Amino acid sequence: MIKIYSIRAKLSVIILSVIIPILIARIIYLHKGFQNIETIQGNLYNVFLLELYRYSLSIDTVFICIYLLLLMVVVFLFEKNVTKPLSILKSTSQKFLSGDYSARANINNKDEIGIVAESLNHMAENIENLNKNRQAFYTHLLHEFKTPLNVIFSSIQLIDAYYKNADCETYRKKASKQMKIILQNCLRIMRITNNLIDINRHGSGYLSIKPDNYDIVKLIKDITNSVKRYTESKGIRLLFESTVGSRVIACDPDMIERIMLNLISNAIKFTDKGGTITVRISENEKDMIISVTDTGIGIPEKKLSKIFELFNKDEEDVIHNKEGTGIGLYLVKAFVEAHNGKIKATSEVSKGTTFDITLPKRVIEKAESQSVNKSYTQSVKSSISDNLVNRINIEFSDIYSCYNDDEDDDETM
Repeated sequence: MIKIYSIRAKLSVIILSVIIPILIARIIYLHKGFQNIETIQGNLYNVFLLELYRYSLSIDTVFICIYLLLLMVVVFLFEKNVTKPLSILKSTSQKFLSGDYSARANINNKDEIGIVAESLNHMAENIENLNKNRQAFYTHLLHEFKTPLNVIFSSIQLIDAYYKNADCETYRKKASKQMKIILQNCLRIMRITNNLIDINRHGSGYLSIKPDNYDIVKLIKDITNSVKRYTESKGIRLLFESTVGSRVIACDPDMIERIMLNLISNAIKFTDKGGTITVRISENEKDMIISVTDTGIGIPEKKLSKIFELFNKDEEDVIHNKEGTGIGLYLVKAFVEAHNGKIKATSEVSKGTTFDITLPKRVIEKAESQSVNKSYTQSVKSSISDNLVNRINIEFSDIYSCYNDDEDDDETM
């Protein structure tokens, strides 16, 4: 209450600095008036003048009473409109400091204090929603960790049971299938872990790119073609279209791979069998435009503006949505912005969603001339043979097994 009392003291000083001189002047005037009355009372013939002074004194007395009454009214209004709202703000802020963001400053004033209270309430509401979404996110994340761990544990138990009860050939076949299940769920855990590491790097400001000059059209085309067998196994067509034959820009191929694999895997999750996913490349004067369009279920308008936020899942999503952790698009946006690019999403429910990425047409000037195609070819060959395959397996681990080409799907446990 120290600050509130200081405000009261300041206002009291201001009021008294105005009132005291007036009261002193009036008291001096009244004193002289009484002296005049005593003088006049000795002259009985001047009765009219005596009555006039008495009337003047009465008016002055009434004036002082009214003045004091007005002063009490001013103090009351100040108490109601300034001191009390400030007390409410102080009490509410103390609750916020203790972690109770459900508290609200119920002040209906339309002045500056009311505006501050409204802003404080809005801030508390945002923090409360953020805490709820964060809690839902971590609950969902723990579920994402728990599910593959349970599957791995169950598979290990089955392998142990097969080893004790089955013949060698049966054990080999069934154990091999369980090992593939374990591998797939290890990849799911690795995907979540990698995403969390990247989130921490981004939040700490350590997420950086390693750009070099690459043919972005060829890079996107190779990534798209490398996942066709995955989309075809789900009965979904994957198309690549480009209005640009070739364009060399500075980019980080590893991040570009993760961006494209995440967008394509999301499109697969929410596109029914018989649907189409189209990857398009175009350009304008300053940027390359990469679009990923699907014919899936679409995104409701109220959620479209929040899909790139980290804590964008509400409790309903946690209960009903079992697809991924919901942090992939947050990282996609971070990777795109690390290239000084932009990403936006447009969607229509039941018709599909389009993600548009714009990357600046910038190249790195090098002191020594270097063959871009040679560097790119070596990078892509290595990537497709090892790195890209591993990334595909990790990014697509939520959808289906990565090593199911030679797996007998009809085999029973």
